[in-house]
Amino acid sequence: MAPLVELEFDEHGKLRPFTPEQCMTILTQWANDYPSARFVVVALDPDGSDGESLGWGLALPDHVFANLPKVATTGHFRTAQDLVDILRLSMDARIIWVDPEPEHWPDDPDDQ
Repeated sequence: MAPLVELEFDEHGKLRPFTPEQCMTILTQWANDYPSARFVVVALDPDGSDGESLGWGLALPDHVFANLPKVATTGHFRTAQDLVDILRLSMDARIIWVDPEPEHWPDDPDDQ
């Protein structure tokens, strides 16, 4: 497989910084190789008869980002389950995947 971009060196042998176009080429390939997955975070009432959307999230290859305005929370988490585990300390939180759930998460034993 040919490299996405050719590395360029200056007259002293130091690697030149990537151009914006080279960065976009690399990041576009990364995004294609590791698609992100959108999800909604909901909380169910204690009796399960109703619920509400707390906000949304995006699962990236190495972390999850969530924006949950209903509970004034925005942040990065290792996995979506880590986010749910924290929320479940005070509510019945659940994830609804809009896109297919990622097959692998950071630090998965099968990725070692």
